[in-house]
Amino acid sequence: MAGPEAHFRQLVRYAEVTGRDAWGTPLLGPIQVAAARIQPSRKLIRDSSGAEFVASFVVYTAAPLTLRHRLWFQGEDTTDFNHARRPAAVDEHVDGGGVVRYRKVWL
Repeated sequence: MAGPEAHFRQLVRYAEVTGRDAWGTPLLGPIQVAAARIQPSRKLIRDSSGAEFVASFVVYTAAPLTLRHRLWFQGEDTTDFNHARRPAAVDEHVDGGGVVRYRKVWL
């Protein structure tokens, strides 16, 4: 039986925010590519600060994404930080052995 990765037929690009420069501009780590499933969503969730947020997308991926990452969908300009998508919440789905199988990233 195939795992959830068999359904990850799209690509997402992502980079971690590693800090800020002297002017406050975010500094990013290397941009990486991961297989994913990108699904439109209209779900009310709570972000990391507890504020309510209506998610526009949920991304399923095995990539090690956190709230510190920024994402770009296929065809989006990765050189423009202002077009990067910021996760509002990340849910890890763990199997019976305690291994993270995939993550749901709410955007």
